[in-house]
Amino acid sequence: MKTPIIKDDEIDLIEVAKTIWAGRKLILKVTGVFLIIGLMIAFGSKVEYEASCKLMPENQEGIKSNLGGLGSLAGLAGINIDMGGTGALTPELYPQIAQSVPFIMKVWEEPIEFEKQDTTVSSYTFFKEIDKPSVLSLIFKYTVGLPFQVKAWLTKSDEVISEDQETGKIIRLSKDDTELLEKYRERVSVDVDTKTGILTLTSEMPDALAAAELAQLSIDLLTEYVTNYKVSKAKENFDFVQARFDEAKTEFEKSQEVLALFNDRNRNVVTALAQAESQRLQNEYNLAFDIYKGLATQLEQAKIKVKEETPVFTVLEPVKVPVEKSKPDRPITIIITIIIGLTLISLKLILVRLYYLSI
Repeated sequence: MKTPIIKDDEIDLIEVAKTIWAGRKLILKVTGVFLIIGLMIAFGSKVEYEASCKLMPENQEGIKSNLGGLGSLAGLAGINIDMGGTGALTPELYPQIAQSVPFIMKVWEEPIEFEKQDTTVSSYTFFKEIDKPSVLSLIFKYTVGLPFQVKAWLTKSDEVISEDQETGKIIRLSKDDTELLEKYRERVSVDVDTKTGILTLTSEMPDALAAAELAQLSIDLLTEYVTNYKVSKAKENFDFVQARFDEAKTEFEKSQEVLALFNDRNRNVVTALAQAESQRLQNEYNLAFDIYKGLATQLEQAKIKVKEETPVFTVLEPVKVPVEKSKPDRPITIIITIIIGLTLISLKLILVRLYYLSI
């Protein structure tokens, strides 16, 4: 009579070991099969390289300049200027920006260098025309994924419509481009440490140099987007002051010329009418000069305001060309598949033993 594996709600480890030992030949065969599967996955998967960089965005909640009399001057022109903040664009929102459709489309349109292929093309062109699927992905596509592939062939490629949040324009994407965009989102990621504010951008590409260039390009576009957003209001105010300053300068120079001509023509005239006209022109000149001088001061303050609102990013860890591949980790892949094979066949042997003992 065979000793049960489970006795009095306790597992007999000796019987488990005997069961596994009795089926050692089957275990070796199944493990060998899983070893082959592991080798296929390890050497059939596409090689990927990962590059990253770290930035520290400086706090912009510092001194807020007050442009003084500009509000009243703008009020005379019927324009209301709000000198408050430009709105909150905190580092916590940076990952969403990097994952947005307009941002990704800007990134994938820029050319980067692919060292293995000895070419410089946009990453969009690379993935659409140059990059080839791995052997493993082809096997999966036409075996397990064959029903989905047939459905894709029979289904019309509908267009997907999105909107550019920056310009407000509608973006139209094909189904293929939408699928490529979703895969691209997995290649570029931004993580923000909420405690320290440190921003880490990571990119992954099948070429080491391309991975580094993609990371640098992404961080450049991200900082450019943030900078444009934060200084946009201050830049609008600066442009308004610049326009008013140019107008005031023209009016001042005109008043100065008119007053000088009048004084030259009426040098020896002492009539009350001439004196009144001279006083009127002098008053216009003084007013034009005061406005011109005041706006010159406001223009300098507006320049300072733009500089204050311009965010500063400190590079903590620059982008480096990766030396080692990030995927696949061949030893780990092989070990995991072997462990899975051993576990499955061992469980099967134990369950079969339990089944026959229960009959």
